[in-house]
Amino acid sequence: MSSWTSPRFARSSLRGLLWFGVFSVLLLSYFLYTPQSATRGAHPGPVDWVLESWPALFAMALATWLLLQGPLAFTPSFIQKAARLVMLLFTYAAFLYLLKWSALWNSTQLLGLKNRNMAEGFLILVSTLVWFVASIRVLFRRSRVSTIGARSVGQKETGHSRPKKASWFTVENIAIFHYFFTRK
Repeated sequence: MSSWTSPRFARSSLRGLLWFGVFSVLLLSYFLYTPQSATRGAHPGPVDWVLESWPALFAMALATWLLLQGPLAFTPSFIQKAARLVMLLFTYAAFLYLLKWSALWNSTQLLGLKNRNMAEGFLILVSTLVWFVASIRVLFRRSRVSTIGARSVGQKETGHSRPKKASWFTVENIAIFHYFFTRK
């Protein structure tokens, strides 16, 4: 198999393509979106156009996901959790800004959707519940490193590399206890 058709090359080229897409969306968002400053005499900065443009927010969520798949994959779990929470927040905010986009609702009139306020309120409620559940899941999820253990990337899991059982309350031990101590 030649090197340009290897799976590793395919993964890295896809990741590179995704990074190119992220930077393209951020660059286009910067040039096409000019937010109005609320304060007189203040100039809008990068935070203004990133946090008020739904394509830029989706791009930042994708960039965070790419960082989690790459450089942040081997960082401590609290850093990964923080990055996942930021990714969820970017996605949630992007979806809310997408719901406020007039062109989206102009295109939904073709589908027969007449009451925008009711549909928008329902979608905001559903997206808030999904964001809340996903955030709670990220916060209270156990770390993968503590359950799997430290291994090299290419090492296969064998019977010797499995983590030891922390408790003796297993179905096997209870069945053995029941068999030996409840017979008359």
